[in-house]
Amino acid sequence: MSYSDEEFFQPGLDFDSEKFVVVDFDFHRNPPASLERIYREIPAESSIGTWQKVHTMTDFILKNLSARTVYAKKIDADFAQIKVAYPITLFEPNNLPQMFSLFAGNVYGMNTVSYLRITDVQIPDELVNSYPGPEFGVQGIYDVLGLKKGPILGSIIKPKLGSPPDIHANTAYSTWKGGITWIKDDEPMTNQDFCPFEDRITKVLEYADQIKSEQGRQVIYACNITGPIDKMLKRAEFVVDHGGKCLMMDVITVGWAGVQFIREQGFNLPIHAHRAMHGAITKHRKHGIHMRVIAKAFRLAGVDGIHTGTIYGKMGYGELKADEEEVYGSNEALLSDQFGNLKPVMPIASGGVGVKNIGKIINALKPHVVITAGGGVHGHPNGSEAGATSMVQAMEAAFEDVVEADDLLNWAKENNKTELHHALDTVAAGYSS
Repeated sequence: MSYSDEEFFQPGLDFDSEKFVVVDFDFHRNPPASLERIYREIPAESSIGTWQKVHTMTDFILKNLSARTVYAKKIDADFAQIKVAYPITLFEPNNLPQMFSLFAGNVYGMNTVSYLRITDVQIPDELVNSYPGPEFGVQGIYDVLGLKKGPILGSIIKPKLGSPPDIHANTAYSTWKGGITWIKDDEPMTNQDFCPFEDRITKVLEYADQIKSEQGRQVIYACNITGPIDKMLKRAEFVVDHGGKCLMMDVITVGWAGVQFIREQGFNLPIHAHRAMHGAITKHRKHGIHMRVIAKAFRLAGVDGIHTGTIYGKMGYGELKADEEEVYGSNEALLSDQFGNLKPVMPIASGGVGVKNIGKIINALKPHVVITAGGGVHGHPNGSEAGATSMVQAMEAAFEDVVEADDLLNWAKENNKTELHHALDTVAAGYSS
């Protein structure tokens, strides 16, 4: 057995899809390596193989535990797409770190490929169901909020960093007062000296209770607990003790194990997953891991909502077709009912959202989506409350199929939507490159 063993390349192999995890790879070869060599090297290196024959290999291991390239398509002399089938027994149940160490581990360091990208993964129900999955999921989030359907409007407190607890909390209150439902910390906001975690959480949650008293509706504050595991545990306990309704984690930087740990503590709160740093893994069109694979993984880990992009905002590839493909693919992975017994996960759209593009985002992603705006709310000339109201008004217009800027302006004038009218005259109207 070595990389050249025929066991690793069996195109057209008839196999039981419930007994194998199937991973889709795109790769670009690094000459002089041949495509045919890489067809064998990827499954070998990511399962049982090594670069030369070893005396400890047995026929049983080779025949029963080898990953195999079961499909290969040569696109050009240097680029090919393959499917690799991994026996399910290679995977420890309920262990995301091990899963990614297996098929997304050493293969990225091989000197025979210049680029390698995982574009999808199909996981048998037996393995999927070994994971806890979301505790709440889409319907559970609607139930927490007392809603029957989405979209749900949200906001990120701005500026990203720097506001003391009183200002942070007042900004949240003004935004809720204007009609927004879901408010979150920004990804680097944790427990800095200028805004201590416990003080901030206490003040914001007091305002959440005030909104419920004043307006009769439940709102959510996604409290960012990101940090080392021991600190995340204490912060989550603090949120629970003070009546919080949602935990937020930067799931890429926290890591698979950190997310699984928090999910399995039984806090009985939805987990809002921010994907900070995902672009280092997902954005290169030839290299890394597609966001749909990341989405599936965190659905296994048990998040209830995760950021997947807006199509029309400031994140992504800056190319409409590519942005659509990534967002739709990711959202489908989160919402599909073909994923064992796990509940679907709520997609979250953010990044450059304002009144000029929210209608397009709603039409593209409704009904199951949380749409969060930062500058699009807090950049309103009349403040955060007016900014929140302008977003609610723009959503109302979208439900009447009014989404283009000129049409929105006329609709705002005709319907006396002053906040939307004023927003359309400012940079808060929506991101543009």
